[in-house]
Amino acid sequence: MQQNQDIKGFTLLELLVVITIVIIISAVGYPKFSSWKKDREVRVASENIVNMINGIVSQSKRGSFPFVQLHVTATEDGTSDKIFETRGMSQKNFVKKRASLTCDESKDYWDKVKVHTYSADVKVNISGSGTVCFSKDTTFYLTGSKLASKDFLILCHKTENTGKQCANRPEKPAYKVEWNRFGGVTQYKWSGSGWTNL
Repeated sequence: MQQNQDIKGFTLLELLVVITIVIIISAVGYPKFSSWKKDREVRVASENIVNMINGIVSQSKRGSFPFVQLHVTATEDGTSDKIFETRGMSQKNFVKKRASLTCDESKDYWDKVKVHTYSADVKVNISGSGTVCFSKDTTFYLTGSKLASKDFLILCHKTENTGKQCANRPEKPAYKVEWNRFGGVTQYKWSGSGWTNL
């Protein structure tokens, strides 16, 4: 049998054209992908914080814990992951401490129950640690340390914002998690000129 002699492969010129097109598409698409990836990292962190607060408030309203806390730990130099923990206080411990209840961040103050722990490589608007506490009947809404008198947490990407922490007017991507004494949580995204509700 005789094989068909008209079979041809790619020419060097065709191969170079295809490689050039792939390089151009990659060069155009990389900044968009990089921006999307940074936004996704910060958004996932803010969604996890929202879910953590919703989770502990739900457990408090169901009666699992009469008093609950979100504890945020951010290193002073801003170099390591931020740790977010939720804690619950048993009814027995709550009754014992009710007269002098605080939103103390000390682990010894709380029962040995960590409801949830989450670590994220993002910046936040505080350095050091801060706490916010909710109670079943909203009587005891307290804040402590760096979150004292604050009802929000701003999260931004670790490489996009100069300085060690997020500012109130951060660079994009940035998200804001805001709460109230009733355990209602709202999530916002920084548009570059203001916060938009998600």
